[in-house]
Amino acid sequence: MNVTTIIELENKEVEKMTGAKLVFTQEHIDENIVETCVECLKFEGSNQCIDTDDAMQMVFDKLKLEGTIPENVQEFSFQMPSCERIKKDVYNESDMPQKVIITFMS
Repeated sequence: MNVTTIIELENKEVEKMTGAKLVFTQEHIDENIVETCVECLKFEGSNQCIDTDDAMQMVFDKLKLEGTIPENVQEFSFQMPSCERIKKDVYNESDMPQKVIITFMS
């Protein structure tokens, strides 16, 4: 029997573990709807972006070191935050999607 574990992380937790900020992109679906997704993570004070795959591997490895994820788990999947919403003139940080999901089987 396989057991699937889901770990839900706040954006701030992922940013703290990676030392990088989530960079969101917005795509206009139609005149009034905008889809917001994570493009990459950017190290503070730098223009260097790291790919979401690499960033989530860093998070996975740190969670294994902490013992949150068992040492024998080698594979995982993740889901970055995204959403569709009504378009408005100004967006702030609280408007951005806030959950990153990691799943693994043991």
